[in-house]
Parts: sequence; C-alpha cells; structure tokens
Amino acid sequence: MYRGWFIATALLIAIYCLLVFIRRVVVCKQTGRADLPEISLLFLVKNQQNIIEGLVRSIFSGTYAKQPEIIAIDFGSVDQTKKIFQCLAKEYNYFRYLACEELKLSNTVFNLCRGRVIYCFDLTSPINYGLMTKTINSILNGSRSSLYRTRVLYKNETTGRCNHSYYLVK
Repeated sequence: MYRGWFIATALLIAIYCLLVFIRRVVVCKQTGRADLPEISLLFLVKNQQNIIEGLVRSIFSGTYAKQPEIIAIDFGSVDQTKKIFQCLAKEYNYFRYLACEELKLSNTVFNLCRGRVIYCFDLTSPINYGLMTKTINSILNGSRSSLYRTRVLYKNETTGRCNHSYYLVK
C-alpha cells in the first residue's frame, strides 16, 4: 500500500519538476532578448567627481521606456571618480566601469556595449551638469537632439552624430 503512494508521489514530483524546468526555459527564451538594453551610454571620463554620481543616479532614477546600460571608461582620474564608480557599480546592475589601462585592443566599443545603439559622450573636459542631463534625457526620451557633439554608434557598424539643438537650453 505504501509502495503505491510512494510511486504516485515520486511521479507527481517528477512531473512538477519537468513543468518548472520547461517554464524556466520558455521564460528565459522570451526574456533573454528583452533583458539586453536597447541603448548603451558610453562615458569617457576624467576628473568628473563633481557631476558623475549625480548624472548616473539621475539616469537610473528616470522613467524611460527602456533602461539604458551605462559604461564609464576612466582616463586616469586623480580625484574621487574611481571610488564613485566602484560604489555605483555595486548599486546598479546596468552600470560598468573600466580604467583606460584595463582596455585591450581587442575590446572595441561594440564588445563593451550590449545595446543596439551606443551614444558616446566625451567627459574628459569640464562640462555643464544641467545641459548634460537635458541632453541625456532628450536622447532617452527618443529625440536625436543633443547640446554636445554626441557620437552615435550602431551595431550594424554605421556611425552618426546627434543633431545639435539650441532648443534644449530653454
């Protein structure tokens, strides 16, 4: 009598495990591509401790249709920028940083960024925080207008520039 219950229980557990496995495989296939970011923001940074943390936090706190991925490459900062990057990398899944020394010739921008469209920002010289956040918000809301000369790279290996717009200043 107990043998029949044991076999029935084992069979039900096996069926349950199979259903859970199939469900995970199907869900992973459906969300596998959706998990990749549509847009990557590549920041080339040097000595931007005053603005970089607020800039990254404002991007991740914004409500956009698709959350962007942010990659920051530090070009030899001598201020607190590296420590700020370390804290941000622990806090946000879609934030990664590299030191310029860690870059290898085989690591092209296309290998670093997972997004279909990559916006590259040069933050190695002083910039205006307000104008930069307006530019990034404009891009993430679907506009191709920029206050800075923003380089746009596409995964099909074409490049372009955002349109320079004075209307964002208002």
